[in-house]
Amino acid sequence: MIEEDFSRKFVGDVLIEQVNFCRATIKEATVFRDRVYESIAMKQYKIIVDLSKCDFIDSTFLGALAMILKRITEKGGELKLIVPSSEAFEIMNTMGLYRVFNIYSTEEQAVESFSS
Repeated sequence: MIEEDFSRKFVGDVLIEQVNFCRATIKEATVFRDRVYESIAMKQYKIIVDLSKCDFIDSTFLGALAMILKRITEKGGELKLIVPSSEAFEIMNTMGLYRVFNIYSTEEQAVESFSS
């Protein structure tokens, strides 16, 4: 795994973590979870995970997202996901994860949701 697998940027006080590969699997889950945990430890409590480049998300990566959601919620923060209509969205929809995660189609929608 290389650093370019993930990138981050800020829009105001919102951290956007971009996942830059088409298959989010067990291979990347721990590294990604720890990366986001570091941001939470630095008091970054508004986080968006952009999964728009992912066509597939396995259960281990979904578990990592759930652990991140639990940690950030404990700190009073929020986690939002960008999952455009794709196979990944269908996986999350089928599993009922739209009830667990705040899922948006675009970065703009996800960022705006923090101010509403």
